[in-house]
Amino acid sequence: MVLALFVLLCPQFSSRIKRKRSVNKAAALSLLFLCAQPLSAHSTELYGQEFFENPPRSISIHNSYSNSYQRSYPVISLELPANAGANLKRIALSQITGTERWKWGDKDLTVYSGFYNMRKRGEKGLASIQFDEERGITEIVFSPSVKPGQIISVVIPSINPTQGIYEWSSSFYPESPSLPPSQSLGPLLRLDIYRLNNKF
Repeated sequence: MVLALFVLLCPQFSSRIKRKRSVNKAAALSLLFLCAQPLSAHSTELYGQEFFENPPRSISIHNSYSNSYQRSYPVISLELPANAGANLKRIALSQITGTERWKWGDKDLTVYSGFYNMRKRGEKGLASIQFDEERGITEIVFSPSVKPGQIISVVIPSINPTQGIYEWSSSFYPESPSLPPSQSLGPLLRLDIYRLNNKF
């Protein structure tokens, strides 16, 4: 009875079981228990790493000021799916196009709930920014981490670089107190910067 139910729930093992009738019942019960666990209850572990079951897909960047060398406040908005399976601890941005390196500010990041909104004011102390100059990666670290189902926007005071098209690849890392977190790739982010023209 147990063996038949296990074969029904985990068909990938059925051919192996048909060849070997002498299956240990205790082992079959353990595997049946694992197959019956709901996937959304926890994050996935594989080869000693923790993965999102459903990583963020809805992420965007906005900048209200698009002239070169202008003080600006780019906003990165994202939604962590309700069935993500883990909290989001940090976002990594790797610049892949641009005339020069984007001049991210390293102080006074603010975070507010919801997608991009020009009129919203965020709260300080909920996110910080880190730079890896050697690899050209910028990381936004959340404290506390973002929970599944949350929509948040991070405002990063910056100075626009020279004119050009600026793009970043995005990746996400779950909060993992006991296992090394994995990298989940996200969509590209893009901002256009234009030359300031004072001639009228």
